[in-house]
Amino acid sequence: MSMYSKYPTRFIPFLLLSLFMILSGGIGLSQVFAQEAEEVDPPEITNGERLFLETRFAQFFKVFLDGGKDVNDPLPAGDPAVDKVMNWNLPPDQFADSPFVGQSMNCRSCHFVDELGVEEPLPGYGMRTYTDFARRSPVPAREDRHTTTVRNSPPLVNASLPRKHFFLHFDAEFHTMVDLVKGTLTGRNYGWLPGEFAQAVAHIAKVIREDDGQGDLAMEFGGFSYTTLLTGTDPSIPGEFLLPESFRINISQASDRDIFTAVAKLIAAYTEDLAFSQDENGTFDSSPYDVFLTINDLPRQPQKGESPLAYSQRLLRHI
Repeated sequence: MSMYSKYPTRFIPFLLLSLFMILSGGIGLSQVFAQEAEEVDPPEITNGERLFLETRFAQFFKVFLDGGKDVNDPLPAGDPAVDKVMNWNLPPDQFADSPFVGQSMNCRSCHFVDELGVEEPLPGYGMRTYTDFARRSPVPAREDRHTTTVRNSPPLVNASLPRKHFFLHFDAEFHTMVDLVKGTLTGRNYGWLPGEFAQAVAHIAKVIREDDGQGDLAMEFGGFSYTTLLTGTDPSIPGEFLLPESFRINISQASDRDIFTAVAKLIAAYTEDLAFSQDENGTFDSSPYDVFLTINDLPRQPQKGESPLAYSQRLLRHI
């Protein structure tokens, strides 16, 4: 079994509801919502998830390639930055082994879900909403001597919901999810220093062009090369992986920058789909907060004309 098949990612509503059933004894949950069979994700989201998990876009892997290796060769040793998962609730000498030991950085290295402490008890760890356990997220070691970011990774679930003054990241660095993905893939999180943007883009394009579709991750997603998937014209591609034309790009003719943008669009499509369940009226119904409100018959949203502050004050009085 590959390391990727051990960590399913699409069961956030089910796992959170299971937790509340345990804590509440199941009281009233049959009226919360009827559990539906999980829908098949659109191809852009499925392929975006694969790119979200891809470990070869990092600068650490470029150093490996610069030594004369092939894009499809395995690393002899991984980046120490992803060897362990630190937890701010635990002493520094206590940590969990990362699911990506032996690899280089990917998005999932800092945005966990159910990899640690869910299937098997692990003190201090458990379900996450695509965030990490650290006070400050680790980054690959480089000449600037930084080993962590200035803060931890923000949760991705519901992060892209429309809102007034829409910005992303704690410092409001990015205006769109595509911009955030581009900044991450070419930034310090992936080991790239300021001034290395062009190198990062060229490296990502090289991985896409030369991937043969035979690695463990590729096999979990149909066994197609990135060139085949992103070009999207091969009749052997099944519907679950066949990208809509708006996400396709002719890899054989595309520039490095165009390939980079196509990758960012797919990862953004995946992350934008990370949201808690909603009912037929568009009301959230299965986040821990929403289930708590429903079970306790508390008001779930502002009344017509009621400000968010007034609603919060009214809710607090009920509680």
